[in-house]
Amino acid sequence: MTNSVKFTIDKIAVANSFSKAALHYDQFAQLQRDIGNRLFTSLDTCSLDSREPGNCLDLGCGTGYFSGKLINEQKIKEVICFDLSSGMLNVLQNKLLQNKRPLSLRCIQGDMDFIPFSDNQFSTIFSNLAVQWSSDLSRMLIQLKRILASGGELNFSTLLAGSLKELSDAWLTLDSYPHTNTFLTLADIQQMLAEVGFTKVTIETETITLYYQNVLDLMRDLKGIGANQVHGHHLHKSQGRSLINKLELGYAKDKTRSGLLPLSYQVCYIKAIK
Repeated sequence: MTNSVKFTIDKIAVANSFSKAALHYDQFAQLQRDIGNRLFTSLDTCSLDSREPGNCLDLGCGTGYFSGKLINEQKIKEVICFDLSSGMLNVLQNKLLQNKRPLSLRCIQGDMDFIPFSDNQFSTIFSNLAVQWSSDLSRMLIQLKRILASGGELNFSTLLAGSLKELSDAWLTLDSYPHTNTFLTLADIQQMLAEVGFTKVTIETETITLYYQNVLDLMRDLKGIGANQVHGHHLHKSQGRSLINKLELGYAKDKTRSGLLPLSYQVCYIKAIK
């Protein structure tokens, strides 16, 4: 029996949040790029026995930064760019139209919890900071293994429990409702991967901490990448400047000596072979 941890996620609200952020996403997405670049270095498509490298699925592709890298820097025939957000895919398609050298990229809108692809279709699945938006990761991993070819690679990064802790703690000084997403523990993910039955799994973790001058800059950063939508979202009764001032006070205990506000991310990198 697969270990199942389910989240209630309003997928329409998540899609709308990322679509609103799509046009300016790239200017706020340095953290996503840094994490994705580390994940990218773990790819080893040349080791997929002696057959020609096949298709790659970029799961939660966003504006397609890594989709392009997969074509340009890896021996991939075609990349399927799959995302919940129509706005993100529109930005990606506009990039392709402006590109003088056509890329073998195909955009498909859909929900990662309902994978629409056939068995054994992909030699590689790449997913950077997307699977935390799955309602049921254990069920999704079963689907991802199904669509991987024998010997194929699943490479994904995600956030672990403890991410955004400073912001969560600041919110707790205002009320007891969740205002940041709930993330799985490393033990949860390890158990899920083991029960799905990949032949080889490699996991690495790191903590990345960003620093902000004030809460407003921090919240703008989260909104800029579309990550302001929360599982079981609850609006605080205070709004605007009043809310920001209260959060600043709640954040006071975590301020650095120089007055900066830290925001930490517990990052997990996984390579799994079918």
